[in-house]
Amino acid sequence: MYLLYICIVMHIAPSLLRNGAQKLLGILIAIGEAVAYVLSGMYGSVSQLGTGNAILIILQLFFAGIIVICLDELLQKGYGLGSGISLFIATNIW
Repeated sequence: MYLLYICIVMHIAPSLLRNGAQKLLGILIAIGEAVAYVLSGMYGSVSQLGTGNAILIILQLFFAGIIVICLDELLQKGYGLGSGISLFIATNIW
């Protein structure tokens, strides 16, 4: 019984770890990109925006990235029409 458990864990665990690592990397990229956009002055200088507005913009961009990650996960599971390319077209990443 113990051997069967080890075989199942060794078969399933790598794919779960890979999926988890991909999601974590996507979240880290979303945070980094949001901070880079705001600090680079894309929405105006931080001194003009104010700290509160800058943080709100970062949070908005971060949550938009989370939504894109969730939509990508749904498309990978087979929901939706077409391939994952439609997601990038719909979110203007193309």
